[in-house]
Formats: sequence, C-alpha cells, structure tokens
Amino acid sequence: MRKIAEIRNDLNAKIAEVKAIDRENVEAMEAATRELEALVAELNAANEVEAAEQRAAENKFNQMQKNAGRSFSLLKFIREIAAGNLSGLEAEVAEMGSEEYRRLGLSQSGTVLPNVALRSIAGNNYTTAADGGNLIETRAPRWVDLLKQKLVLNQMGATFLTDLVGNVPVISSAQIAAGWGAEGADASVTKASFAKATMTPHRNFIQTAVTKDLLRQTSFDVEGYLIELMVQAHANLIENAAINGSGASGQPTGILNKSGVLSVSTGSTPAAIDWAAVVALETQLNSNNSNKGRVGYLMNPKVWGALKTTAKFASGDTPIMPENPANRLNGYYADFSNFVPSNLTKGSGSSAVNNLSALIMGNFQDLYIGQWGGLDIVVDPYTLAKSAQIVLTLNAWNDVLVAEPKSFAVCKDIVA
Repeated sequence: MRKIAEIRNDLNAKIAEVKAIDRENVEAMEAATRELEALVAELNAANEVEAAEQRAAENKFNQMQKNAGRSFSLLKFIREIAAGNLSGLEAEVAEMGSEEYRRLGLSQSGTVLPNVALRSIAGNNYTTAADGGNLIETRAPRWVDLLKQKLVLNQMGATFLTDLVGNVPVISSAQIAAGWGAEGADASVTKASFAKATMTPHRNFIQTAVTKDLLRQTSFDVEGYLIELMVQAHANLIENAAINGSGASGQPTGILNKSGVLSVSTGSTPAAIDWAAVVALETQLNSNNSNKGRVGYLMNPKVWGALKTTAKFASGDTPIMPENPANRLNGYYADFSNFVPSNLTKGSGSSAVNNLSALIMGNFQDLYIGQWGGLDIVVDPYTLAKSAQIVLTLNAWNDVLVAEPKSFAVCKDIVA
C-alpha cells in the first residue's frame, strides 16, 4: 500500500485538475470524478491501516518492555547511539521509529524515537537490571503530556492534535444563506461556502549538550531532568511560533501575523492600557460572532502588571484586573507569556514609537497545535569531545494553525 502522504499529494493534484476541466465536458468530468473517488477510497483505507499500525505498535512496545524486564531508557538510548552500539530494547525501539517515519513519509536525519515511546517514556519496573532496570518508579512522564503542561496556550484552551499523518485540512469557517419565500415559489438556494486551511508538518529542532558522566547515570531523577529540559525547550519553541510565527523560513504563522485577525488600537498615538481597550477587544469578537468556545486574554508580564495597578475608572481605585478572582479579566480567563512581545513599533521615522506591547483576546480553541511522528535524535559525540560532552539535536515535526482568524482580536500599541 502506498504512503498516506503520496496519496494526499495525488489527491490534491487531481482536485486541481478537476477544477480546470470545462464543466460542459461531461465525459471528462465523469472520468475525473471516478479517479477522485478511487483516491479518496485509497486514502480512507490507508488511514485505517495507519490507525491499526499505531495500535499494534502500542501493544508491541509494551510487550518488548515486558520481555526485556525493564522500561525503555532515554539515557541508555542516547549513550549507546553516541557509542555506536545501540542494543537490546533501545535498538528495537529505534527500528520502530524508523518504520514509523517511513510510513508517515518523513525524512530521517538521526535515530528516531517513535510516538509510542514518547507517549510512555517511563513505566513500571519488572526487574533490577543493572543498566536502567531500576530507573523507574510508579510515575510515568509522557512527552506530549509534559509538553502540553508547559504551554500557556494549552491552559488558554488551544487544541492539541497528535499522531497526525500527512497534511491535515481544517474547515475554518462556513457561511450558509437562509431566507423567506412565498408558498409555492422556488427557493433561492445559495451553496454553503467553506474556507479550508491546512496544517502541514514543519521541521523544528531542539539542541543541547550533555556530559558523558550524566549519561552514565541510571537515576530516574536524572532521566526525568533531561526530559524536562528538552520538553521545556520544545514548548518554548511552539509557544513562540503560535504567538509570533512569521510564516517565513519554515516557521508557522502565529496569531500576531495572521491575516484576518481583528484589530484594536489604543489611539492614533500609542497609550497605556485602559478599560476601554480591554472592552474594545471583546466588542470586536462580539461583532463578528466569535465570542464562543474557550475565550480569554493573553498578554506579557508588563501588561499584566499594568492591568493590576491601573484604575478601571478615573473616579475610583478598583484596578482593571483585581486580585480576586484570580486570572480573570473582564469576566474571562487571563494569563501571561513572555512570548507576547513588548518590543513592537508603531509608525516610522521620527514619529515611530518603540517598545510597545500586545494584548490578545480570542477563542483559543481555534488555535491548533499539531504533532507528526516521534523525535528524530541526532547524537554528535565529536564537536565537544574535548570537554567530554555530547551534542544532542532533536528534530520534531509540528505546525501551528489559526483556524479562524476572526476568533482573535489583538491590540499591538500598548505603552507598558
């Protein structure tokens, strides 16, 4: 059976071909339609096979750990890659990773840690094997779960999609016409119009250096420490892209650079945050029927502090964002991230105002974060060999999609 990515490419090409056919050429249209139906059927079958492959991989991974009498060890995995002698359970897991990348059509640079291993990096211990057998306690850190915990955007309600295959189309909006008609009269029907956005895998990397002494350890805490550092770096990369991504040089397009996102200003001349600007963001969402789902405010610490110390009205001393209830602004959930910028500029030349901050309000359920496959780990024992360090480069495949731009309103000219 062909790879899902190959089928999707053929399907997209065929759709473009169908659009170019003269509608009056019935014979050509029918033939193209039959080909489209065949490709769709092939894609559905391939998706079913992949789902079965994932279930089989889960069962196989668990059985491999039972047979080995221990759980998979990330430290042993990295240490043996550096030494060039990957063996035992870790070698079997690496082969599973390579097979997963082949199925997904992803390019492999190093040794792949498959999704199934990321979902269960640690579990219960079966024996007291000398090398890694006693690493594991009763808790089980999972890469994706830890990654989501580190993302402020997850707390805001962002939609996290994992185990993705190929390009993922997302319906971002739909408009359906409705009307009245006299009894017996023909109805004027307007076809529903759908806007489609697509999530595609973007390669990103995480790089760090660890000492050989660290990799020799068999402590659960050391393994957890290394995982924690890598997960935090991965979370920072994704969160920054989701907010500030430029859409160029391989980056996804973040909220602040997404075309169609609603806009609010503090005025013709940038000004400090006030109650009017906070409400104006809500008004924009209400005016576009976007005030639904997981709606909240996201800002940087400077704006956060200003909202807690700026009076709501000139005649009183109640702050715009009171301490109680916590994390609430204008009745909605609020949080802050250092990735929301404070270095924006409005205007140009001598009239430019610098170091401005942003405030975002939106339905964060319409912000999608996708993950394809596991981690591709490249181990370099040579670059820092003089200091007995090993350079780790972890390649991951992610994307960020603002599925519905009108679900977000931003103010980018706050003096804070």
